[in-house]
Amino acid sequence: MRPYPSQVDSEALEAALLGAPCELTRDDVAAAVGIDETEARALWNAMGFAEVPPGERAFTTLDVEALRQALALRDLGIVDGDTLLVLARSMGQGLARMAEAQVDVFRHLSEGMSVEQATLAAGDAAADVLPRLEQIMIHVWRRQFAAATARAFVAATEDGQPLLSVGFVDLVDFTRSTQHWDSSTLERMLERFESETALRVTAVGGQVVKTLGDAVMYVADDPGAAVEVALLTVEAHTADDELPDVRAGVALGPVLVRLGDVFGQPVNIASRLTDEARPRTVLVDARTADALGADRSYDLKRLRRRSVRGYRSLTPYLLRRTGAADEQDHR
Repeated sequence: MRPYPSQVDSEALEAALLGAPCELTRDDVAAAVGIDETEARALWNAMGFAEVPPGERAFTTLDVEALRQALALRDLGIVDGDTLLVLARSMGQGLARMAEAQVDVFRHLSEGMSVEQATLAAGDAAADVLPRLEQIMIHVWRRQFAAATARAFVAATEDGQPLLSVGFVDLVDFTRSTQHWDSSTLERMLERFESETALRVTAVGGQVVKTLGDAVMYVADDPGAAVEVALLTVEAHTADDELPDVRAGVALGPVLVRLGDVFGQPVNIASRLTDEARPRTVLVDARTADALGADRSYDLKRLRRRSVRGYRSLTPYLLRRTGAADEQDHR
């Protein structure tokens, strides 16, 4: 067995993970690229990195090249300075979450190790793991970028904004359930809920916008696809005794898409409908009900108008498959 040193070479591990040693200060980076240090710092901060004190050698030659490429986008006229910061922020937020998830996946490999042993093991694995992860990540990003571009070109618009169906699927009594689950059960339940719901979303050509612990938010171009995700998830959880019940809400309308997130009235309405839904049911708004009106696959029951947060008069519609029994007495 390979002996472990008493002192961890943290600099060697950092160089292995970053791809090059940290030999440059922030002034060195700005000078190498030929821009003002303040501008370089603005991009660095937009990517979500902590402020680096002057004189600290925290940067590599790869940081210099990345900054050159970012500024080339601006200088070529592809994006302006403000848009460049928006792009940097969106990449920083998305990749930070991805990095945390990837580390979490590998964390179990270090169980039972000391900090020194885990650090050395990470350094040994970096040369094999990182190039493969990088290649997979770039491939997935290109595929996702192509899919997002296609959706943007074909999506219907209203008032200049994409017309989308927004859906929420929510675990029922999640807080109460977590009081009886140990950490492994909680992790297994969340993983099944998030991964299986995400597969249903992508299967119909939709997109998961975000997961919120006990809820998944998604969008789809087609209202029928959006409600299918909701119904299939309700049905799957109802049929599986291990899984907690879910409820769902779907709303249709123009939305603002920004930094991978979605905003607007349909988001708010879908969220309120989910809060109003009983376990094992799906509620939709009037626009979705109108869009599905001619589809004989579904039964739609108009419920009483109600006042919810942000809306004094919201009319939900209970959505069921044609011939399905009414699980709950909605009023």
